[in-house]
Amino acid sequence: MNLVAEHLQKLEERIRQLAEDHKKTITEKDLLIKQSVTQQRTLEEQKIEIENLKKQVQALKIAKSVESNQETTKVKDKIQDLVREIDRCIELLNK
Repeated sequence: MNLVAEHLQKLEERIRQLAEDHKKTITEKDLLIKQSVTQQRTLEEQKIEIENLKKQVQALKIAKSVESNQETTKVKDKIQDLVREIDRCIELLNK
């Protein structure tokens, strides 16, 4: 009978250990689920931020393009003014 009692006692101890392990596993699972949800939210926020930054980059590229077009226009105007002045000088020399 002692043998049966020992086996029962060992079996009960294993069952208790399994129950503890099960509780720990459930707790860990819940924690991992919470972490996953948090990471998903962070990921979505980062995707939105990336899209906003891409829009800002595009706006800056357009602004820079417009700025360089304005500078190009200024340079062309200056060149035209210089060409007119040279033409006037040539006319004066031809007289």
